[in-house]
Amino acid sequence: MLARSRAVVSTLVRSYAIVFNIRIVHNFRGPQKALNLHHSVLAGRKINVEVTCGGGGKGEKRIKKLQERLHSLRKDGKLCDIQLGVGDFHLKSHRVVLAAASSYFNAMFTGDMKESRQDEVILFGVEFSALEDLVNFCYTGRIEINVDNVQNLLCASNLLQLTSVKQACVEFLHRVLHPTNCLGIRSFADTYSCVDLVEAADVFAVKNFSEVARSEEFLSLAPEAVVEMISREELNVRTEEEVFEAISAWVRREEDERKDFLPELLKNVRLPLISPQYLCDKVSSDELIKSNLACRDLVDEAKDYLLMPERRCKLQSIRTKPRRCSEAAGLIYAIGGLTSSGEALSTVETYDTLTGQWLPGLPMSTLRTRVGVAVLDNKLYALGGFDGHKRLSTVECFNPQFQTWKAVAPMNTRRSALGAVVVSGRIYVVGGYDGHISLSTVECYSPAANSWKFVAPMGTLRSAAGVTELNGKIFAIGGHNGLSIFNTVEVYNPQTNTWVQSPPMSVRRCRVGVATLNGRIYVCGGYDGSCFLNTVECFDPETGQWTFVAPMNTRRSRVAVVTLGGRLYAIGGYDGLSNLNTVECFDVLSNRWTPVASMGMHQGGVGVGVLPRGPFS
Repeated sequence: MLARSRAVVSTLVRSYAIVFNIRIVHNFRGPQKALNLHHSVLAGRKINVEVTCGGGGKGEKRIKKLQERLHSLRKDGKLCDIQLGVGDFHLKSHRVVLAAASSYFNAMFTGDMKESRQDEVILFGVEFSALEDLVNFCYTGRIEINVDNVQNLLCASNLLQLTSVKQACVEFLHRVLHPTNCLGIRSFADTYSCVDLVEAADVFAVKNFSEVARSEEFLSLAPEAVVEMISREELNVRTEEEVFEAISAWVRREEDERKDFLPELLKNVRLPLISPQYLCDKVSSDELIKSNLACRDLVDEAKDYLLMPERRCKLQSIRTKPRRCSEAAGLIYAIGGLTSSGEALSTVETYDTLTGQWLPGLPMSTLRTRVGVAVLDNKLYALGGFDGHKRLSTVECFNPQFQTWKAVAPMNTRRSALGAVVVSGRIYVVGGYDGHISLSTVECYSPAANSWKFVAPMGTLRSAAGVTELNGKIFAIGGHNGLSIFNTVEVYNPQTNTWVQSPPMSVRRCRVGVATLNGRIYVCGGYDGSCFLNTVECFDPETGQWTFVAPMNTRRSRVAVVTLGGRLYAIGGYDGLSNLNTVECFDVLSNRWTPVASMGMHQGGVGVGVLPRGPFS
């Protein structure tokens, strides 16, 4: 009879063991012991993760009632046939329930292990409180995870192979990542092979390095772990000064034991990108650095780079290249554009994604709206445009290291509403308007020769088209010829000096914003002849198809679009009523546009480009 009951119980317990769902609720609680889960974000708070039975159809009530009866039998000590012990603590249970819910217990009780014949099993490497919670879970399908028990529960659920609980613990820790605990969580997750959590904690630590570097966890890292972290290309820092301050604090935490590691650490700080003032006042005057020959050599290397700009091409190394961190990689420059009354500007302002602020930059020498912008060799070029009276052929170049604008060779043709793009070290300007007609001509600029030459023209007159580069080819998208607005696309191959047709967009549009991101082209906003648009289309070159993605929050014609940090930024424009200074950001993964800080000195009509951070950013 007992054997038959066990068989029935086993079947039913297996049936409810596979229908657990996760539900997250929020309450309040206090601190944690080993992992640092008690910080400002979680102060006084408890987050419960409740794994409950659900989705069982007609049998759900029967399964729930069976769960309750089995749990009641265990609490009353009835029909129990196994005792589990941890240290001086014990609890009774039913083998069949444990075996049905846990692969660990299933192997233990149904195989030839000696535990299958014992009345008591002693467990090691788990806390009794966690074991008790997990045994209750085997009966009820419900468990509460909070900052006090998540670490012990993950350890125990990993041992007992209760995957649903382990995954719930991982999700909980993912939600409470913070600069003060992410390194500890990363190490803990690695111990228990929680690959996704290791990766999430690692990404979080790198992205929030400035705060992480001030945490106790960072200051307690092993030397090789510090070297590994500060050597990362994607380390998210505003300036290299932050990296230097981080290693300085780490060394001084235990100076006698750690000072010998300073040369290896300093090798991974990009000293040539530090400002000259900071290098002299803070770095070279540091007593530990002054007393170490290898460190002094690194400081001298940086001084040579900063003091002899004409030799920088010969002094290149990993330390002279800005990090490729996603959000700190560069600054967005918005140049020219319009005032609220529609007058042309020479104004420049820059947007820093780390601070979320726009700051004034050095103005151009010429008023320019509907200006083309290109970035080549870490310099920003302002090409043509309209000064309020005439279309321009002039070009000026901004050098961020010397904070100067310098005129370079003018284009052969006056152009406003043009497209500009860089391919293989040359600038191409495409189409535009010369004050009389829309243009099909294309010019190419060589910075070495400081000269322009015509290349093959487009097949169509295009003004206010979107122009971008993808896979070494130039795409001219939409635009108008003064009479018609296009949805057509032409593609230029610089190798063959030829244009070919490409699949058209779904919607005709001019005055668009265009950028390339993750191997796809995004076309934003514009004007279709009757409506100002907020729609966004994406072109996938592998399929040759255009698809719509999430629309912008605001209708934007004459919008400027740029890529930075894996996101698109749509800047300014015209909504049919007024020129815009607003900006929004598109996240591809969430397929969502989010407003960010508005420009402070422009009211639309800007040209935009991204310059990498350097020692003078």
